[in-house]
Amino acid sequence: MTTTILSFASVCAVLMLGLCRPGDACSDANWEVAYSPEHCHVEGDSVIVSCNAASGDQCGTRMSSTFHVGRGSHAMGIKAAPGAGVATTYYLSNNGGLYDKTKTHPWVELDFEIMGHMAGPQSKIWTNMFTDTAVEHNQWITVPFDVTAGYHTYSFDITDSSISWVVDGVTYRKEDISKHPDVKAAVSDSSFQEFASVWGKSSSEPGEGIPEFQAGLSLLDHNSNSFPIFAGYKRLPRRRLRGVDLEFQVFQAFQ
Repeated sequence: MTTTILSFASVCAVLMLGLCRPGDACSDANWEVAYSPEHCHVEGDSVIVSCNAASGDQCGTRMSSTFHVGRGSHAMGIKAAPGAGVATTYYLSNNGGLYDKTKTHPWVELDFEIMGHMAGPQSKIWTNMFTDTAVEHNQWITVPFDVTAGYHTYSFDITDSSISWVVDGVTYRKEDISKHPDVKAAVSDSSFQEFASVWGKSSSEPGEGIPEFQAGLSLLDHNSNSFPIFAGYKRLPRRRLRGVDLEFQVFQAFQ
């Protein structure tokens, strides 16, 4: 049996006879836009997300997968939005993509938080793993390129015993999950959704995260770029990891 997967733009053109509003093309059977669909549109094989002003409510959107994943390699091509106060993220979560600010419910989350403020010839990227109830296992990684200058591939390589944060095929961080039963359960049960989100913070809005995270993010007030600024995503196929037994599925929602 042959399966044909249409691009976001093609689906929208077929369904709407070309009369798509911005954001319509960013949702399909595999991906949904949570809010501010006007901040999202398609250009070729990329989904482009805009941050339109130095204000959090004018900056970005969040896209969530309608499918769930566990073992395997899960990847996204990303070009991060530039400058202070804006984060371009790719993450897996079993909590609907939300941070429980009440800190009353446990969840598991794996993060790439790519901050325009930390971009340069060598860029620092915030990686994190949430376990238990809002317990952070964060770590900066440094990559040898400007994360805002072009597309690079960010991957979570997941096995029954470890999580790896991989960029352009290079493993920058690896965590043993043998002492984290909640993470192991999320992996074995394939309870993760995938999320792609662009968001920002200004000085008039409450800070997000621990002090070290806030310092890396900075504030939209200090962003020297002309608005709107943009981030780009390219959805990449899920692939099998050597020695990992999984049901192999390929989603090409952004192509």
